[in-house]
Amino acid sequence: MIHTMRRAFIIALALFAAAAAAVGVTAAVTRTPDSTGVSRVERVSSLRWGGTCDLDACGIIDVPIPYTTPTAPEAVDMTVTLTLTYRTTRGDSAHAGLSLDDGTPPFEPMRPRKSYPLRPSVAPTSTTLTWLKRDVPAAGQAYTFHFSAAPGFGGHSSVVGTKLAIVIESWTAGD
Repeated sequence: MIHTMRRAFIIALALFAAAAAAVGVTAAVTRTPDSTGVSRVERVSSLRWGGTCDLDACGIIDVPIPYTTPTAPEAVDMTVTLTLTYRTTRGDSAHAGLSLDDGTPPFEPMRPRKSYPLRPSVAPTSTTLTWLKRDVPAAGQAYTFHFSAAPGFGGHSSVVGTKLAIVIESWTAGD
């Protein structure tokens, strides 16, 4: 009986120590006065996206991604990282792009490039793409990012996806 109680006490003590260690790890993330303009947003979208081309006519499905900047800084630098699963028609490549809509046309393409190439794959495949925009007016400004993908041209070609993992990070411009 004493042996069982001692074992239960040791197990309880081990669980308590593990819980305390886990709390210590999560408590390691803190905000400082220098991080008032920092924001991180994570989302998953299950909206169908992609595009289909027949000879010289294409139809593209756009995925809108709303985002509101932090209220403290007047301007932010930001990155948008998308992890996506897609497939193309056999032998056809595609391109994926992201633009920023501030409510006044035209949309601004994100950098470092207007679009990234997507390799051909008839089976679902995944990739991660990152874009950057510097000195974006902030102070609680609402924006919409627009993600789209288009297949290569010539004949019938398509690129299709149904899932996007989205991470938007921003920080005070110039930091």
